[in-house]
Amino acid sequence: MKRLNLLTILLLVFLDVWGQGVTTDTSNYLIAGSMDKYSAWSFSKQTGTNGTLSNYNGLNGDGLRISYTFSSTGGWVNLEIPIGIAYTKSNPVVFFISTTNSADKLEIKFIDSDGSVFDVKPSLSKYSGGWNHVTAYLSNASYDWGGNSTFDIPSRFSIAISGPSSSSGTVILDEIGIGKPGLASSFLPTLDPNSELSGTGFIQRRDLSVTPEDPLVLKFLEGLQDYSTTAGKLLPTYLGGAQAQTFNNCLVYLSFQVKNERERAERILDFYLNATDSANTDSLKQNFFYKGEARGFYQECDIHTLKASGAKNRWIGDMAWLLITCKNYQQNYSSARYDYLIQIIKDLFLTFYKEASTGGYIQHGWENGDAKLHENFGHPEGNIDCYVALKLCGEDFYAHQIKIWLDDQLNGNTSLPLDLYTWRVLAFGAMGTTYTSLLNIPEYDFRYRKIINVNGKDVMGMYSNPDITINNFWNDGTGHISCAFQAFADKQRGYFYANQFDPILVNQTIGMETVHGLAYTLNTQGYAGVDPKIPVVSSSAWYILAKNGYNPFLSDRFTDSDVNSVISTKNRVNSLNAYPNPFSNNVTISYHPIGKTPIILNIYNIFGEKVNSLENKSPLTNNFVVTWDGTNCSGHKVDTGVYLVQLVTDNHMENIRILYLNNEH
Repeated sequence: MKRLNLLTILLLVFLDVWGQGVTTDTSNYLIAGSMDKYSAWSFSKQTGTNGTLSNYNGLNGDGLRISYTFSSTGGWVNLEIPIGIAYTKSNPVVFFISTTNSADKLEIKFIDSDGSVFDVKPSLSKYSGGWNHVTAYLSNASYDWGGNSTFDIPSRFSIAISGPSSSSGTVILDEIGIGKPGLASSFLPTLDPNSELSGTGFIQRRDLSVTPEDPLVLKFLEGLQDYSTTAGKLLPTYLGGAQAQTFNNCLVYLSFQVKNERERAERILDFYLNATDSANTDSLKQNFFYKGEARGFYQECDIHTLKASGAKNRWIGDMAWLLITCKNYQQNYSSARYDYLIQIIKDLFLTFYKEASTGGYIQHGWENGDAKLHENFGHPEGNIDCYVALKLCGEDFYAHQIKIWLDDQLNGNTSLPLDLYTWRVLAFGAMGTTYTSLLNIPEYDFRYRKIINVNGKDVMGMYSNPDITINNFWNDGTGHISCAFQAFADKQRGYFYANQFDPILVNQTIGMETVHGLAYTLNTQGYAGVDPKIPVVSSSAWYILAKNGYNPFLSDRFTDSDVNSVISTKNRVNSLNAYPNPFSNNVTISYHPIGKTPIILNIYNIFGEKVNSLENKSPLTNNFVVTWDGTNCSGHKVDTGVYLVQLVTDNHMENIRILYLNNEH
């Protein structure tokens, strides 16, 4: 017979769960007997973890006791049992839990016949201090690993504990079983039942128009540019910050372009255009070259010294955004001012290209302060950017291969970081509903989409990852999902997310002027180092892009490339040559055309100004050869520097850069 203190516990449990509609009478919520015999479970643990599974005298007989101590590097223990034929996808798994530990995570896992693992991972802190009842549905869980990312035939159920270094504790589980359909879930549903409501309004997530843009957000970006350095070119991440990030400055450029602030926009791109000194010998200087080798730009540099600090990366994603930004300038202003920058970044990407079993991808670039070149795998986020950049440059073969690789890597996955959905739509949205429907994955799902009350008003926004335990906005993400909806899908839904920024703008003073901006996040959940009271350039720039419905990828007319055309494009790559390079006297430029076609060959300086036009001096009809002696159209020697040779035929354009060393200066 059980002692009085256990009867007291039973009474407390009854009172604790009464509001949830369940009691310790398992017939009220279980469709079959419990899974409480510890001998029915398989038990495993990470190497280095001390852990045991034993019987516990539970609420109605058998229960499970898990005791564990993790190593200094962390660890896990795992229980697993066949889920049984009584389980269907509409049934929850239910159990009581009590724990002495509040630092570790509980992992509730549903596993299908091909090994696809779906799980929900609440903190054990929710279950300390007494008995708690847990009801978990498959719809509460997200795909984690294994199988094919689709939950097919139910196979096994698992409960695991995972945690950080040297953590230890005891977890007691009881009355484990398959619950009756309709029990109240212990977790938020991941899919919003109102996702497809028609009409406009907060629940429908649609507005008829975009509310007026706050002009003080542009003033915030202008003030940062003017007050942060004496040069007034690059912007720091926030007021008083020391780092100038390449990606962030690209976003600011786009905002200035949208608001027709051409001079301010040119200040940013001029910095990168001038940071192309092929004679640079400072490995940490924010410069495209190091000892004559093209390496690309660092992700960030100190805004005053213009040097990268520590083990920084020259990341392809940032450089792709810079190339895309230059193409925005080229298209918007019909100018060749940044064609040299476009060319050298594109050329670098082509040297970074790697074939894969399906398609191909652009490799990472230089890492850790140039200590290492490339990782041994591809990054989807950076390759979405590279796809757009190469597509805008007419490199259809490489863009086509990257798209094939991206589709192979990402299609069918419903638990990716937010930008792997929104940026794919911005890149591929013109290709139809196959891609625009990707927006529904995060937008229907409460793991991404959050509702937070701000000063008495409910506001809706997007988080950066699928996490049902976080209630926070990643304001950049809310901006680019708005742009993606406006560009290719439900414009009214795009208007809605642009308007959600209005009540969360942050005040700041720059100089003597009050300005407004957006913080990176709304609070610190998931972003412990972020101050939600400080506006940042990236979120503020996305605010302007969203309010103006701008697609920074310029992809409105993108289509899948014809296979034959992309193969012929590949066959023409690197057919333009120059030797010697660098040169001080004469350089010979040669080209092998496919068939007989008129050829135009021009030479430009790094500012996009034409300095000379060259004619074919070769008597051979199947070979184009010219010599240039470093003079301009007037016959005067040009200055030492990098020049762009551009060859144009009826059906092809190709560029190559050359370095001229003027020994007379």
